[in-house]
Amino acid sequence: MSDAETRTANQPNLVEKMHELRDAYLQTWSKYLIEEVNSESYAQASGAALNSYLKAAAPLKEPADQAMLRTLQQLHMPSSADFAGLAGRFTNIEMQLDNMDAKLDRMEERFTRLQAVAPAAARRPVEVESKAQAAPARQAARKTAEAGSRAAAPKRRSTVRAARPAKRAAPAKAVRRDSRKGGK
Repeated sequence: MSDAETRTANQPNLVEKMHELRDAYLQTWSKYLIEEVNSESYAQASGAALNSYLKAAAPLKEPADQAMLRTLQQLHMPSSADFAGLAGRFTNIEMQLDNMDAKLDRMEERFTRLQAVAPAAARRPVEVESKAQAAPARQAARKTAEAGSRAAAPKRRSTVRAARPAKRAAPAKAVRRDSRKGGK
């Protein structure tokens, strides 16, 4: 090996030394800042700064909201109020589906009860020779089933319908306004 090669091999790499110094510097600052940010005084100072910012921004909040709403309307995009309205509609639809499910459950219960109550002869298929003779037999079986289901259980109102006010017996009277008198 030449003399120059041995000198470069023994010399420390300057880039590695700079990386070590940088890492030590960052580690020291990191420890200091973590301690400072977790202190009570920092929490109070940042809270005071945020409160002053909110107080200064409060008068600008409503105009900014109105400008954003106008921009969204011009771009034909939904606003947060539109999403809230949709959420209310979805909730209403979900409640209606739950009511329909409850009604279907009651209908299924009545049907099984009716099948258990109906005499075996009514459930047995009627042997007929033609379609013309089968129609009266089907009508008689249907009437028997309807009579049994009406007597089986009284009609119940769903929870949503029970919570609503009753409909008016008579429609509201129209009020005519006379523009000449300024009143009714």
